[in-house]
Amino acid sequence: MCGFSGHLRLAADVGESLELVRQMTATLPHRGPDGEGFVARGPCVLGFRRLAIIDVDAPSPPFPNEDQSVWTVTNGEIYNSDELRERLVAQGHSFRTSVDTEVLPHLWEEHGPDLVQHLNGMFAFALWDEKKQTLMLGRDRAGEKPLFYWHDDRELVFASELRALLAHPSVPRSADPVALRRFLLHGYFPAPLTPVAGIRKLPAGHVLLVTNGRISLRRYWDLADYFRQPAVAARSTGELIDEVDARLSTAVTRRRRSDVPIGVFLSGGVDSSTILAHMAEQLGPGVPVFSLGSVDRDFDESRFARVTARHFQAQYHEMVFNEADLDEGLRMVAAGLDEPLGDASIIPTFLLSRFARQDIKVVLSGEGADELFAGYPTYIGNKVAGAYQRIPRPLRRGLMACARALTPVSMGNVGADYLLQQFAAGAECELVERHQLWFGCLGPQRLDALFNPRMREQLLQDDPYASARATLAGRDLPDSLAQLLYTDFCMYLQDNLLTKLDRTTMLVSLEARAPFLDHDLTQFVAGIPSAHKLKGFTTKAILRQAVRRRLPREVLERRKRGFNIPFSRWMFHGLGERLQQRFSRERVEARGLFDPDAIAALLREHLSRQSDHRKPLFALLALDLWCDTVYGDGKAVPLAGGVTRQ
Repeated sequence: MCGFSGHLRLAADVGESLELVRQMTATLPHRGPDGEGFVARGPCVLGFRRLAIIDVDAPSPPFPNEDQSVWTVTNGEIYNSDELRERLVAQGHSFRTSVDTEVLPHLWEEHGPDLVQHLNGMFAFALWDEKKQTLMLGRDRAGEKPLFYWHDDRELVFASELRALLAHPSVPRSADPVALRRFLLHGYFPAPLTPVAGIRKLPAGHVLLVTNGRISLRRYWDLADYFRQPAVAARSTGELIDEVDARLSTAVTRRRRSDVPIGVFLSGGVDSSTILAHMAEQLGPGVPVFSLGSVDRDFDESRFARVTARHFQAQYHEMVFNEADLDEGLRMVAAGLDEPLGDASIIPTFLLSRFARQDIKVVLSGEGADELFAGYPTYIGNKVAGAYQRIPRPLRRGLMACARALTPVSMGNVGADYLLQQFAAGAECELVERHQLWFGCLGPQRLDALFNPRMREQLLQDDPYASARATLAGRDLPDSLAQLLYTDFCMYLQDNLLTKLDRTTMLVSLEARAPFLDHDLTQFVAGIPSAHKLKGFTTKAILRQAVRRRLPREVLERRKRGFNIPFSRWMFHGLGERLQQRFSRERVEARGLFDPDAIAALLREHLSRQSDHRKPLFALLALDLWCDTVYGDGKAVPLAGGVTRQ
């Protein structure tokens, strides 16, 4: 786990870039507090910040091959680096360290761009071959590690975080109107979009190659290729259960490799408890676990975490989150994120990461299980919607009228009234739109009403659901549940959950690893038929069966709850008044993105308990805080012309 930045001259008249790369890398000290390194070879410069996890006394990358013609930097961990190193040594290669990054230049010599097929891990890397004048950028299969880039016809700039690119004087800062709309629709920026026009995320499972100034982008891995596996589908339930359990065990074993202290984020849910179960089986009692409690009982899962920790004789650490922690969390959102994220749980995740970093340097987390095994209530909702659409239309209209008349007074975590209103909003829509409405912040009509005329004019030709439609386009998936799982794996997991996990842990120099995203496991699970994942109204059915003998019953059978904060309720305790000040008419007009009356109406509806707008209000707050950081407090946001295409 580290951070890097780099620059490649595509035209001969571009000046020296070593000092600029130093300035870019200087924005990433949190990603690598244990050392730095730079190399300039011809037109390419690489900069690196190191978080030492393996062979902690080794020098910092960039690392070369034997004749120093190939250089590389990596963010993340390559879990099979020992096996790769052993094989490469047998082929005649030599190594200076045990650091996983060092296998990459030698793999390049043996396999060229296909080296990514040999990697098991979470990674983003840059590799420069001076002899071939070739740059390769690569990102792991699930998108655990970030990689941003920008180019014109004269230069290419790339880095682990957006903030590093913005430190380069050639990179423009104009905001992308389409990307901002997608952010407020989904709550995150779907790859390859970023808030800044022209800056792109390298999508998960992709490599970017530059040879003699020619740039090409290609996909090397796609989970969609594994949903139709006759050999997996033909297995009995017992065989599937045993295989899932065995592959989970292997995934945890791979992610235990560390020369520094390691622990587990424990929520008390099935996913993190499963990881602890395997850790405890492999290591015995005393595994350090870190949990977050809340003073608000509706948002407190700590009881289940304590039950699980006692069951496995883990070393339990708990911090309690309350409203007094909100200001500090919001400051982190403002200063620490290099792109806005409309997920309020980023605040407790940051605080838990900082709490854990006092004792450990590596943590295992449960991301990915819901998208692989069908863990979200929306998957049940989609099944119900299919039955609902078979009800005669007049009766459906009556039911919807009743649902919309409900007033969400509880403002709880996931109250029945809130869920019913969400269902009513999307039940009549087709699959893609329905799912994104349920998962996102605001529907297109209400969202577009928030924008001022300048923004609306920019968005006339844009399909708000283009990112989701493009994700599914051309994919041969067996059923509607498979389509939703695949979409959530490629979008919500990559650009929301993994972005949140990466940024919050990296802000405190903590490396987070996700065993459920081991690609040997994800590929197998994709091939398990949907009926084994969502059985009736039981989510994650096959996973629950696989861990039944391992977990306490009350943890295994508890209702899923999101990891979040009482943002809705705290709006009534002073936070709402502060948001009204932040989104005053004067500030909104000065920013130049939104209609001040529409923003005021959104706040008024929430504060009067007419509707629960927790998600769009937090997303708007996160965006405004980011704009303060990039463009200045309350200052106008410059917009790029034209419409982004995906």
